[in-house]
Amino acid sequence: MKLCAPIKNLIETDKVELLELDQGTYKTIYENGNPLYIDVDWKTKNLPVGDVIVSYHNYEETPDLAAVLQMLKSAHPRARFYKIATMARSTLDSLRMMAFLQDHPNMIGLCMGDLGSITRICAPIFRVPIMYAPLKEEDKNAPGQLLINQLCEIYQFRSLNPKTRLFGLIGDPVYRSIGHLFHNDIFRTKKLNAVYLKMVVNPEELSEFFTYAKKLPFEGLSVTAPLKEAVLPFIDVIDPDAQAMGSVNTLSFREGKIYGYNTDGEAALDALGNVQDKTIVVLGAGGSAKAIVYTALQRGAHVTVVNRTSVKAQELARMFKCDWSEKIPPYDFLVNATSASMPIQAQDIQPRKTVMDIALYETEFLKEAQRKQCQCIDGFPLYFRQALAQQAIWD
Repeated sequence: MKLCAPIKNLIETDKVELLELDQGTYKTIYENGNPLYIDVDWKTKNLPVGDVIVSYHNYEETPDLAAVLQMLKSAHPRARFYKIATMARSTLDSLRMMAFLQDHPNMIGLCMGDLGSITRICAPIFRVPIMYAPLKEEDKNAPGQLLINQLCEIYQFRSLNPKTRLFGLIGDPVYRSIGHLFHNDIFRTKKLNAVYLKMVVNPEELSEFFTYAKKLPFEGLSVTAPLKEAVLPFIDVIDPDAQAMGSVNTLSFREGKIYGYNTDGEAALDALGNVQDKTIVVLGAGGSAKAIVYTALQRGAHVTVVNRTSVKAQELARMFKCDWSEKIPPYDFLVNATSASMPIQAQDIQPRKTVMDIALYETEFLKEAQRKQCQCIDGFPLYFRQALAQQAIWD
């Protein structure tokens, strides 16, 4: 695998092996200042002399990749490499590209757009001979490109190979997650041959997602909203606690089966501290709320569920045999397990109590709690605890 940087003028750099200079009707790729390949559009009738990369670009979609490759081979059977770059309309398009590359080594393939970035990161895993990455932000010439420093420093790009283990986060949105920073740093520290990706996946895409995930070298996944409950039908073996919670945030792929776990509840309650005989009000009724309510009850707390939709609060309370309320009752601990920055009225936050928000950014909820001299806990202690527990599951 060689990294190639798009440039406007020939320069000297030791950050990449190749430099790509756009020369109008074609591009020249240089190695050590010498022309190595000529990159031309597949519609070019008469190829220049030399090693030629025949390129197909589709900026609208990712079509039938096998048909595209056959078209390129028929048009130019003597090309040195075939390059297929398509637009990813979904993460499924990127997984389809990765599965195709897995079956067609020594081909340059990638998906453009933010949803296609994972195909660039994983290129060495699928024996892609050349991958493109700009040196600077202003050198980007295609959507979804990652800078060379990002590829190498975050994802250990130069260490990736066909034996690299794949892990990742699925959900929507995932842009605020620090999972790619945390987990890849753990892999680097432990000197593990593994990489962690962030992938936007919606509930209706899960069936097709798992079809591809089982074909690719995935060994584990983190699961975030809105999938913590939606993934349950796709799990072969579920941990008893996760089963009781009705929510999963961790998947492990082993021996052809998918195992499901939940590390959210223990992490949240460890961050809160001793809750024995204390009153906890949990805001929300989704997957995270279920894990927190279940674990709090296991630790001897008195729990009341409050949710914007009362019916869901009642369902959760009935599921765990705890209380629910339309209003905020007196409490010792208040936990925001919703995605809302301010899920309740400011006057409902009681002064000098312990307040937690599971979000990884500063919410209006915590700002108001700080103004009321509460002990505030943001989502970072919870995140680190649950992520370390995920690492233990994947080991």
